[in-house]
Amino acid sequence: MELTQLRYFTAVADTKNFTEAAARLHVSQPALSYQIKRLENELGARLFDRTSRKVSLTVDGHTFLPLAQTVLLKVEEASSVMEDRLGVMTGTVRLGCIPSAAAYIVPSVLASFSRNFPGVAVSLLESGAAALERAVHDGSADLAIVADPISPEHLDVTPLLTESLLLVVPAHHVLAARESVSLAELADEPFVMLGGAFTLGPHVTEACRRAGFEPKVAYETGSLDSVKSFVRHELGISVLPKMAFRPSDDETLVLVPFSEPLTRDLNLIRNRDRYASVATRSLMVHIRTSALSNQSPATRALMR
Repeated sequence: MELTQLRYFTAVADTKNFTEAAARLHVSQPALSYQIKRLENELGARLFDRTSRKVSLTVDGHTFLPLAQTVLLKVEEASSVMEDRLGVMTGTVRLGCIPSAAAYIVPSVLASFSRNFPGVAVSLLESGAAALERAVHDGSADLAIVADPISPEHLDVTPLLTESLLLVVPAHHVLAARESVSLAELADEPFVMLGGAFTLGPHVTEACRRAGFEPKVAYETGSLDSVKSFVRHELGISVLPKMAFRPSDDETLVLVPFSEPLTRDLNLIRNRDRYASVATRSLMVHIRTSALSNQSPATRALMR
């Protein structure tokens, strides 16, 4: 059994498509199929059910997948340990982040990090908090920036910052001229929420319930930009992080603070049971200190 075969097997299991897996691995499809067949012959088990339309794992394939993933992760850890012992600051750090962090914090963080550590590559994974926690737990991400973790008992959790959440309304909305607004005043307003696997929507919903009402969700969208566009077209109001806005944003949206500040915490999470390479630890320190404390006026405003 060869590591190459394990990598080929996990790629097909992930894509459920031999052609896509071959493209990802930069090999020909016949070469990929040949190695998978060799692996199946060695194991004495069929790993995939193949039809003209789809590829799926067999029962044996489902059993073998976590074992193959564990072997590959251990090989990566062994390589990282030896590179650290030799003082080699190279490698790849896999960083996960929620959409607001990916769009408005991470670019400046990575720009400064790459200047200080040019030999380290950072692979970015953008997703919802639940998916990112799973990725950190199973080793497909080394670190992740998330809002309040769902299962902090399994993680090393480092608080990063507390971000302000603001009411977002169209420029001609009756609340646009207000200096502040209470959450309870929004009981009859239609909301545009960030949906899917993202935690911002549930966070806002829970805040509304504490204020005594169930929010009337008119629309759910899959990105911050979509939420802003829906509000811009007067399809509802929303509550979004302050960091999601820049001075260059057009004047069709107005941000109104809440009379009782509404916030959420951003945290850096890591699997405490997995080895953290020097490159990973360096990125952790960079995020915690210079990058998130004083990278830009927008980030400085978040820290006040």
